[in-house]
Amino acid sequence: MPIYLDNAATTPLRAEVKERMISLLDDPFGNPSSIHQFGRKARALLEDSRRQIARSLHCTPHEIIFTSGGTEADNTALLIAVRDLGVQRIITSPIEHSAVLRTAEALAKKYRV
Repeated sequence: MPIYLDNAATTPLRAEVKERMISLLDDPFGNPSSIHQFGRKARALLEDSRRQIARSLHCTPHEIIFTSGGTEADNTALLIAVRDLGVQRIITSPIEHSAVLRTAEALAKKYRV
């Protein structure tokens, strides 16, 4: 039986996670940023998820940020570290993902890190 080892970009879902995700494609259906009934229901589920994750990680819900993918997550983490937390040095290597390298280069120019 083959073993999948390339979990950097994607990882197979556990069956129960996949089932839950599929059920959520139908209900609640709505943009969580919308003010209508469907959006409010989606927002409530999103915020409940945020609270559960925060509780598991022993942090506040405010500290949980959902992003659309890896590049946005890399950019957000590095920007917050430099701009908001005062990190003054970012150490990278040539084998970093290009999203990390490009963001680090941009931050070096703007914030002189």
